[in-house]
Amino acid sequence: MNKMIAEARRQESSETVTLSLRQKVLQIIWDFKNNDHTHRIRKLHPKLIEEFPEVLNIDELVGSFHKLFSHKRRNGLRKWLIKYGDEESSHIRTFIQGIKQDIKAVSQSTVQHWSNGPVEGQVNRLKTIKRMIYGRAGFDLLRNRFLYQL
Repeated sequence: MNKMIAEARRQESSETVTLSLRQKVLQIIWDFKNNDHTHRIRKLHPKLIEEFPEVLNIDELVGSFHKLFSHKRRNGLRKWLIKYGDEESSHIRTFIQGIKQDIKAVSQSTVQHWSNGPVEGQVNRLKTIKRMIYGRAGFDLLRNRFLYQL
């Protein structure tokens, strides 16, 4: 049964997905390998940047925030907060306020080279397995499913 479900999901995911204009812009903004974002956004729609100039500001903000974690500079976060602290967008102000509330942890994450990503990945996998077998079996099956990956 699991193999049939997995095969059906693979077939569904192989189909092409149509993205909206907003999704395409976000995809470009979050693409850190290609730096020609302005050109690619203009290719999507020639008047997009003229109508929504804040797209370029958001692109710059996201790119500079990403660089904080890749360059690992000690004063990078402080400078970033000063530069973007007075943004007009309420969403960005809320994001910055959240960073300021946990400034010690965020500043450490921008300078330290280790990450809790692998641990979070295992926790996510355990929760997914738990949801899959909820109500079907007890702890023994959950333990075996976690220890012996299928």
